[in-house]
Parts: sequence; structure tokens; C-alpha cells
Amino acid sequence: NRVRPALSRAQAEVEGLIERLEPFAPPGTGAVRLGDAEAVEPAEDDDVAERLRGAVTALGRLERELSELRARLELSEALSDALEARILDVRSVERRIAAAVHGLRLVLAPGDEASAFVRWLESRGRGARANLVLAAAPIELGDLLRESLFTRAETTVLTSATLTTRRRFDFLRGRLGIAPDVLAEAETEVEVTEDIVLSPFDFQSQSLLAVPSDLPEAGPGAHGFDEATATVLEEFAEITDGGVFALFTSYAALRRVAGALRESGVDGRWPLFVQGEVDRHRLLDRFVRSGRGVLLGTSSFWEGVDVPGDPLRGLLIQKLPFRVPTEPITAARMEALQRQGLDPFQHFMLPHAALRLKQGFGRLIRSRADRGAVLMLDDRILRKRYGRYLRESLPDAPLVKGAWTDVRRRIRDFYDGSPALGGPRGPS
Repeated sequence: NRVRPALSRAQAEVEGLIERLEPFAPPGTGAVRLGDAEAVEPAEDDDVAERLRGAVTALGRLERELSELRARLELSEALSDALEARILDVRSVERRIAAAVHGLRLVLAPGDEASAFVRWLESRGRGARANLVLAAAPIELGDLLRESLFTRAETTVLTSATLTTRRRFDFLRGRLGIAPDVLAEAETEVEVTEDIVLSPFDFQSQSLLAVPSDLPEAGPGAHGFDEATATVLEEFAEITDGGVFALFTSYAALRRVAGALRESGVDGRWPLFVQGEVDRHRLLDRFVRSGRGVLLGTSSFWEGVDVPGDPLRGLLIQKLPFRVPTEPITAARMEALQRQGLDPFQHFMLPHAALRLKQGFGRLIRSRADRGAVLMLDDRILRKRYGRYLRESLPDAPLVKGAWTDVRRRIRDFYDGSPALGGPRGPS
């Protein structure tokens, strides 16, 4: 059996490569972009280049040995029938090895593809759970999608509640490579039909957008803002008796607010669920079953979470969800726009934040019977010029703004069923 020694060799070569790459992305440094202005390119190191060749060669040999083993098994009708599931597993492993080889080359030795991709290394976790991520992503998806999907499929249907910004598809069409000016110059004809289907929900009566204007500024490293967030969240939970999602844009802020809530004893009054302490599915299930929990989430909780009915009665959004400019994909996209003479903030950061904010808002109202307030703590949505763009991208909910004491009273009136704020209270 030649598979076992090939496997051992591949494992040793890959481990040696990873060990040599680790100094390029030490723990705590975040994502280290490759091939950027600072010319971080590990494969220019002779030792890294040699270990890369060794890993690619060893993985290629392992793939060939598995392929030969599968071929021999398939030649025997009896073995082929008896081991059908295992043969499919072997074929799947072959594809994964081939994908790994392609990935290693793309990240570390991309050749002519370098300009089309953003590449980075990132150390995640600590101690025994630490691992090194090698990643690459296309800077522009439009050409790829247009050539591989839109010009090949007879019909493609794109549908979502969050495809528009300011009731228009301009940003999405630009990202997907089907903007009118691009299609006008394309060799293959692609016809685009747009339609906005109005929501079945009555946001004027079912929801409220509340923005306090007297909280500490939501700037970088503003711990006072996190402390204020904990205070406001506790008072919001008192009004709703729990059933609240609090969405954050960073784990650091989430952890600080969670610590402050525990110090004030919030977890003794309502079940407190904090992302990262339990796996996502179990966390959400426990929140729903509790009926009056307070859940703190970031990242994946902004989208794809469906909690209709009474378990979710209020939503707090701490900060506007702007992307971090230094993230490799974001930085590369912004640079590409600058080369085109376009403003990266107006053409990427702002529309993306609008879509993300719309996704977060959408966690609250999931049926015609749902009712609740969205409490936005980042008052840049009011005082910055771009705030209007963000507000016009959201559902048409009544807006309440002012000092927190006044906003808190208006929120309480809303949940108590004030006719001026949308009629009787929903199920509770």
C-alpha cells in the first residue's frame, strides 16, 4: 500500500511549510496582506519556496496514489459494489487535495493571477487551537460571474430582501458585473430585468427606529461608548422584559458589554447569551426557548437568523456596520476603485454598510404579527451627511430621536401601545 507513506510524506511537508510561514503572521497581528505596498511575499524566501515545492509535490503524489487505488477498486465489480461509498469518499479526497494544491499556489505563488486576487495570511486562535489561514479572494467578482454564470445560464434569478440601497440596484449590479455601462460594452448580450416587490409588513405600525443623540461618541477605542451601551441595553430590556438581540461590529466591544452587563447583574434578571461562549445554533435555540433572553451577537447574527414571534421583541444595534478599511479584501477593493478615479467610501463602504444595516434591521420583523423597536446607538446615522443614504435604505419605520431619556419614554409608549406610535401592542 503506497498511500500510507505518501500520506505521511505529504503531512510532513505541509507541516514544515506552515511552520516556516508562521513568522510572517504572528498571533495577534491580524490579517497580513501579501504582495501589497510593503511587499510581503513569503515565497521570495528561498526556504519557503523550497518547502512550497516540497508540499505541492508530496500532495500531488498523494493524489495520484489515491487515484490509482480507486481505479483498482473500480476494476473489480465485487469490490466496486461493496465499497461504493468508500470509493466516493476517495474521489472526494482527491478533489480536496487538488483544491489544496491550487490554493497553496494561488496564495503563495500566484504568477499572472496575482493582480486579480487579494491574498493574505492570518493566525487564528491561541495555543493548541492556533492555526494559520492562507486565503485568496478575487478583487472583482463581476467578470467571473458574468462569464461563468450570467452568459451561460438561460435564466438567473437573484432574490433577497437586501439587494437594494436607496430603493435602487446600482451597487449590486456594479458588484456583479451587470451594470448598464458594463453590459453595453460586453461581447455577449445579457438582459437584466429589475423589480422591487413591496414588503407585506406594515413597518409604520409594526416597528420603530429609535436613535439616542446624547451617548458618548462611537469612535475607535471608545470604551465609554461600550459602558453606555450596557446601560442602555439594560434599560431597553426592562421595557421589553428581555427578548432582545444586541448586534455588534466587533467581538472586543461585545465582550466588554457582556462583562459590564454581568457586573450589573443583568444575567440574574434575564438569561444572557453571548456569542463565542456557546456554538451559534445552540445559543440561538436557548434564546428562543427562554422567551425573554438577551443575546449579544456579531458577524453571522446580522443575517440568516430567523426568530419570528414573541421570543424576539427588540433589536439594539451598537454601531453602523462599516467594514474595517484594513481588511485585505476591503483594502484591495478600495484601491481598485481609487485606480478607477472613484471614491471608495461612496462607491463601496457606504453601500455595503447600508446593505448590512438592512440585514440587521431585518432580524426583528419576520411576520405580520411581529412588532418591536430597533434601537440604533450610533447617531452618525443622524448627524453625518451619509446618514440620509443609510436611513433611506432601511424599511419605512417611524423615527424617534433625541436624548436617551426622551427616546426611552417614546420606546416605552410604543410597547405600551400608544396610537401615535403604531397602535396596539403585538403578542407578548
